[in-house]
Amino acid sequence: MNRQVSHAVLAAVAILVLVLIGVQAVDPVLYAAKNISTAAHADPATIQKRSPGDAASLVPLMDELLGETGTLALTIKLKDYESAERDLARYNELSRRFDRLVVTLDVSGTDIGEFQQNNRQNQDALAALLNDTRRFDALQRLEIEVRGDDEQHMTVIYEGEALRQKMRETFSAYARREAATVRIAEHYEINATPYQESVDHFAEVADAANGWQEEINGGGTGTGGTGSGGTVQSPLVIAVTPVEGSYGDVLLIGGIHAAGKSGAPVEIYVDSRLAATVALDDDRTYVHSYRVGRILAGPHLAYATAGTIYSNVAAFEVLPKNTSITLSLAEVNGTAVACTGNLTADDGRPVTRAPVLIRVDGETLVGAETDGNGTYRADILLPAGEHALRAEFHAAGYPLNASESPTETVILRGEGLSPFPFAAAIAAAAGTGWYLRRRRSEESTPAAEPEAAPSPEVARPTPQVSIAGLPPREAATVLFCTLRARLGLPETKTPRDCARIAPAYAGFFERYERIRYAGETPSEEELTDMERIALGGDADRA
Repeated sequence: MNRQVSHAVLAAVAILVLVLIGVQAVDPVLYAAKNISTAAHADPATIQKRSPGDAASLVPLMDELLGETGTLALTIKLKDYESAERDLARYNELSRRFDRLVVTLDVSGTDIGEFQQNNRQNQDALAALLNDTRRFDALQRLEIEVRGDDEQHMTVIYEGEALRQKMRETFSAYARREAATVRIAEHYEINATPYQESVDHFAEVADAANGWQEEINGGGTGTGGTGSGGTVQSPLVIAVTPVEGSYGDVLLIGGIHAAGKSGAPVEIYVDSRLAATVALDDDRTYVHSYRVGRILAGPHLAYATAGTIYSNVAAFEVLPKNTSITLSLAEVNGTAVACTGNLTADDGRPVTRAPVLIRVDGETLVGAETDGNGTYRADILLPAGEHALRAEFHAAGYPLNASESPTETVILRGEGLSPFPFAAAIAAAAGTGWYLRRRRSEESTPAAEPEAAPSPEVARPTPQVSIAGLPPREAATVLFCTLRARLGLPETKTPRDCARIAPAYAGFFERYERIRYAGETPSEEELTDMERIALGGDADRA
C-alpha cells in the first residue's frame, strides 16, 4: 500500500471515530431505560402515566372486598374453619391489591382513603374473630373434660371470659364502622348488603359466646365458675392505669397475685398476645410499663396468667393521633437526590420504625423507614430535569392518622458532557498524527542505533532511601524507582524497558515485573538483594 493510500485510510478511520464519539457526547445514553422491581431505582420517565384520582379502577375491588366480608363472616359463624381460612386469605390478597392501587392513584385523602382505613380494621377484626372463635370452640370442649378439677376448670373459664370480652369489644368496633362503610359504598353505587350481613353474622358469633359463658356461670355475671353454678374469684387481679392512652403513652398494667410467691413469673397478654413476662415483688404485686406503639386505635383487652391461673380481664382504649411529616431535598450529584425528613405525632413525639413512602412525580414510590428519632433518609436516582417529590405516611397498623408533606421540587443537571469522549477524540487524532509522522520518518531516515545502556560513569549518585516498615511489595516499588533514578532512566520506562536498556540489571527488573504485575510477594532475602543492587551494590547480583 503506497503512502497516499495509507494516509487516506488512516484519516478516514480518525474521522469516523470522531463522528461516533461526538454523537455519543451529545446523547450519552448507553442503554434504554427500563423499570426494575426496586422502587428506588425506577426511572419515572419510563412509567406509564396514570390519572390520579381515577376511582373507576377501584370500584370493582371495593365491591369484591365488601362481598368477601359477608362470605368470611358466614363461614366463621358456621364453624367451617377450613373454608374460612381460604376466604380470609383471599380477603387479605384483595386488600393488598386495593392498598397498592390506592397509593398508586394517590387517593388516600379522599373518601376512598376512609374506606381503606375501615377495611384495614375490618381485616384485623375478622382475622381475630376466626382465631378467637376457633379457640372458643376448643375451650368449650375442654371445659367438659376438666369438670371435677376445680383448678383446671377455673383456668378454662377465665380464658373463655377473656375471649368473650374481647369478641364483644371487637364486634362493637366492627359495627361502628358500618354506617361510614355503607355510605361510601352507596356513593359509588356498590352493593353493601354482604357487608351488612357480615355485621349480623359477627353479632351472632359474639352472642353465642355470651350464651355459653352465662350457662357455665349459672346465669351470673362473674368471671369464673366451678361448674356447679357458683362464682369463683381469681386470686390473680389485673388493672390498666390509665384506662386510655395514645401513641407513645405509657400505660401501667399490673395487679396482685394473692396466692403467689415472690419472684414467681406472671405473663401479661394484650389482645391474647403475650406482651411481657414479669416477676412478683415481695408484696406479691406485679407491674409492666406498656408503651402504646404499633397497635390499632380502639378498645383493647389485657389479662394475666400465673401458671394455670388466669386473672380477670381489664379493658383500655387507644385514642388516635394526628401526624405530620417533613421533607427536605439535597442534590447528591447530577443524578441523585437525598430525601430526608421527620415523622412526628401531633404532640411532637417521634414516630419510630415506621414506613414512609416518597412519591416522585406523582408516580414512582420509594420506601424508607424512620429510625429511633423519627428521622428517615432515602437517596433516589433520577434523570436530569425538574422533579416533584412528596413524603407520605399511611399509618397502617398504627393508632395514628395518615399525613403527607408539602411537595418539594428539585432540578438535577444530569451527569453533563463527560470529558472522556473528547479526551478519546484528541487521543485518536494525536495517535493518527504520530503514526503518520513516524511512517514518514522511517521512510526517510536510516534505522536508529539501539539505545545503549548508560555506563557506570554517567550513573547518578546513589539516592538515600529506606524501606524499613514498608509492606514487601511497596518496598520493592521504592527500590525499583531508586535503581531507575540511579541509572538515569526516564520515569516513563517500564520494568521491561529498563531491562532492555540496562541488561546488566535485567534480573532485578524482571523480578520486579513479576512483583508489580503478577502480584508476587518478595521474601526478606530478595528485598535485601534488591536493596543492595538499587543502592549501588554489585550488578552481577541482579
